[in-house]
Amino acid sequence: MPRSWWIKSGFVLFLVVLSILGLVPTYIELVAYPEKPQQPTTEQTDEEGQDAQNGTATPEDGAEGAPQEQVRLTEDERDPALPEWYVWYQNKVTDNSLTLGLDLQGGLLLRYSVDVDQAIDDKLEKYGQDLQFRLDELGVTDVKAKAMKTEDRVELTFGDTDDMDKVDDEFMRDFPVLSLVSDDGPTMLFGLRENYIQETEEFSVKQAVEIIRERVDAIGVASPSVRIEGGRHIVVELPGLSSRRATAAEKLIATTAVLSFKLVADAPEAATVFKAYQPLLTAESGVKFEGGTLVATDTLTKDGKIKNQGKDLLKVFIEANEFLGGEDREIAYERVDQDKGKKGKAKVVGPQQWRTRLVRTDMPILTGENVDDAYPATNQSTNLPYVALKLDKKGGDLFYDVTKEHVGDQLAILMDDTLVSDPVIRSEIPGGNVSIEMGGSNRQQILDDVQNLVVALRSGALPAPIRQEFKTLVGPTLGRDSISKATMALIIGSIVVFAFMFLYYKLGGAVANLALLLNVLFIMAIMAALGAALTLPGIAGIVLTVGMAVDANVIIFERIREEIRAGETLRKAIQYGYDKAFWTIVDSNITTGIAALVLMEFGSGPVRGFAITLLIGIICSVFTAVFVTRLIFDAYLTKTKAERLPL
Repeated sequence: MPRSWWIKSGFVLFLVVLSILGLVPTYIELVAYPEKPQQPTTEQTDEEGQDAQNGTATPEDGAEGAPQEQVRLTEDERDPALPEWYVWYQNKVTDNSLTLGLDLQGGLLLRYSVDVDQAIDDKLEKYGQDLQFRLDELGVTDVKAKAMKTEDRVELTFGDTDDMDKVDDEFMRDFPVLSLVSDDGPTMLFGLRENYIQETEEFSVKQAVEIIRERVDAIGVASPSVRIEGGRHIVVELPGLSSRRATAAEKLIATTAVLSFKLVADAPEAATVFKAYQPLLTAESGVKFEGGTLVATDTLTKDGKIKNQGKDLLKVFIEANEFLGGEDREIAYERVDQDKGKKGKAKVVGPQQWRTRLVRTDMPILTGENVDDAYPATNQSTNLPYVALKLDKKGGDLFYDVTKEHVGDQLAILMDDTLVSDPVIRSEIPGGNVSIEMGGSNRQQILDDVQNLVVALRSGALPAPIRQEFKTLVGPTLGRDSISKATMALIIGSIVVFAFMFLYYKLGGAVANLALLLNVLFIMAIMAALGAALTLPGIAGIVLTVGMAVDANVIIFERIREEIRAGETLRKAIQYGYDKAFWTIVDSNITTGIAALVLMEFGSGPVRGFAITLLIGIICSVFTAVFVTRLIFDAYLTKTKAERLPL
């Protein structure tokens, strides 16, 4: 055999071994040790049981009734437990595994819409009131403000046209979001600054996703999905939930996040308070005293999934003991930053660590309702990004009083009870125009931190209503039935194709069948490496790929037959057959690939999953049909010296 053949064969063998190793986690978790469906822990009515069994679909107008207290829905240990050697395999080799989608294992599907239009209308009303209030301070009382919601404008009508001169550049500095459109007669018309509506939509939806993702993380389900769909829509998939847990999860997701501004207590005071808890610490609590604060790390199940967040461990410990912080103090929780990788991106290493922070509550109440706008800006002298924050009139006055008295202290920016930023107050800040500079030297890292803080701040600046449009609960029985039918369809289809290829093309059909098996192996391995979820549309994409791969082999075999009938030797016929069929195969797969790319770009959910599976299948089918089968035929001819081929 020539050296090139051995190199190509070694490459194929390497891919096969790599694929098998990559599919070990999938085999262990889905085949050898499949997790048993979780059953409700409380009594379930017949009606609810029927809904969980068959699946329900209910459109709703809105999501209301957020619970006052968040309770983490912890998972039990995996049943059955995974073998000990597999934990080593996950750590040393790979832990990427195919997971089952919502349609295959059951669970909760929620679809929310973010009402950005209503939020903008509310802001126009507020801007009109602020303009009138500011003019009243300047002695202009005969003026009326009107929000023109259909045109995204604010109209001021003056009783005395001479008062219009009060609305100058200095006056407009307090309203950076507005720009003057016209000042015809006694009327002045203001519009939103360029790109404000687009930015508002992007930040509102992004913030809604972050809030929901925080809630989902607190639920503790495996392989959750929170994604944006269609611009203003958010789809949440929580696989493997029983009907009882699904109801609790739905309420937990709907909890409203509250943005607030407080002060961080001095480090010596905080260290004294938290050290007082040290004698109460136990190994079972999972809480330790380190660096002048209490810390806890996420606990994991045996298969490496989060069982309890470190934040929850800290909250349980604090609530179980008497609060030792005194009056005008409360405890907040902060996620400890992971080590930073290249380009400032967070490098996730194991479970997250949380710590407690002592914050002061003896300052005037300042919340997200006082935030008019927040956006990224760039310092012209240092070229580093920072957060530009604009407070309303009331918030600006309160913030001036606080910063005047607390220069050098740290400001605590909180989302619920989680501290998201703690900038140092460098000087008194009048006028409500605040600049928040982030620490660090890496510009990309600083920009990421700025974007994250802007998202948090704008949640208070733009409280866009989030409405639940649709929900469906798929029971585990329906999921198992889907798996059974889809698997049966794949098996029957493959048997029919294999039988046809072998009976019609004999040895060539056997070679094509081997290539099909490798094709499916490679597809599954790539999907596992990507951490993809296997859904019914994904299985349909695999079945379709099997047919397309056979089609490529049929084209090649018919070209080889034509060359043999034309009088070519067997070796020449195989060479010419592959050469002449190659571009036909490539052209047909390119057209299918273009369609798959369009589906992937504009589709969502199951449609996008089908497109991704199809694209992976196209690449693998071309490789196995053209490259792998050619290697096998070359080996056959070299070993047997055959002049005829059963084809």
